[in-house]
Amino acid sequence: MRTLIALALFVNSAMAFAQQSVVRFAYGPFGNIGDAAYVVEKDRIYQACGPFGTKGPCIYVFTADEVFHSADAFGTRGQCAYKLEGDKFTRSSGSFCTKGSCELMLEKQKIFRGDGAFCNKAEGAFVLDGNTIFLAEGPFCNKTDAIFQAQGDVPMIALLAILAGW
Repeated sequence: MRTLIALALFVNSAMAFAQQSVVRFAYGPFGNIGDAAYVVEKDRIYQACGPFGTKGPCIYVFTADEVFHSADAFGTRGQCAYKLEGDKFTRSSGSFCTKGSCELMLEKQKIFRGDGAFCNKAEGAFVLDGNTIFLAEGPFCNKTDAIFQAQGDVPMIALLAILAGW
């Protein structure tokens, strides 16, 4: 009986660890890996502490299409921050995610800044190249230096919430 309980605890802890993803800083045109910046676990985004990605305070709590500010360091859902509608990522506010101005727009592997309530496409912001995220510039979203590298399965809404702050 003890063996069965120990095995069940081990499997549960292994499953919880397997769901953790780390977003690390990246540098230069080749995306050299740096320290951990964020930890994404289940439906929460944490600030990373230390170079290995130890979980710090919770910053955001997200669902399939909404991102909320964390009300405390443990991940209690607070006020709405962003909302994802198709390929448009907008700022939102309040408990019911009242839609505000456009923040980012996705076009395949390119992410553009959005402008206004109708999401007019502005300049290029980021380029996704595999698991590395590069800064972009100009109307054609030309790739420049790397800023992040995702390790593990990071949901797109979590990645957009992280990038919206840049």
